[in-house]
Amino acid sequence: MKRTFIAIKISLSKETEKLFNEIKSKLNESKINWVDTHNMHITLFFLGDTKESQIPEICSQIERIARETNPFLFTCKGLGLFKNIHDPRVIWLGIKKSDSLNGLKQNIDFVMQDMGFEIEPPDFKPHITLGRIKFIKNKMLLAELVEKYRDYAFQDIPVNEVIFYESILTSQGPIYKEIQVYKLSTVKNS
Repeated sequence: MKRTFIAIKISLSKETEKLFNEIKSKLNESKINWVDTHNMHITLFFLGDTKESQIPEICSQIERIARETNPFLFTCKGLGLFKNIHDPRVIWLGIKKSDSLNGLKQNIDFVMQDMGFEIEPPDFKPHITLGRIKFIKNKMLLAELVEKYRDYAFQDIPVNEVIFYESILTSQGPIYKEIQVYKLSTVKNS
């Protein structure tokens, strides 16, 4: 069994990385497990425990979807929290609504559900996790940062590929190992 997921890898621009470091620096007295910038991604589908025997069919289905999907751009916009300011658990970068991203997600959902994987809640809220919050020393400062960047457009992200990952959990944090990378179609669909 492998713990797997399908995702889009995210590379931060120099400006976004600078802002991310600024946010980390301002919250340095809190206990937050920050995501390594090399591990940043948007999860399109979390499969969880996956039998080795299922991997070839999953690969084949993702490859087909990638061939039928044109490259696209989406915008990282806004800073937010999961749960809420009173009990913050995750700090994230938001994603401006993207029909292309939603379409890709729906195609993957449909195929994975057909293969017997449990579909995630239908209200897909794409985001990039920046950190998992264990303890916040200054909630007022956190609230100010979220408010300051609530509507800030951080950067555009080009999507040219989808990656099927294995997630290996370690005491130092997860290691994401690429099982397969699928380039999106360069042929315009009519």
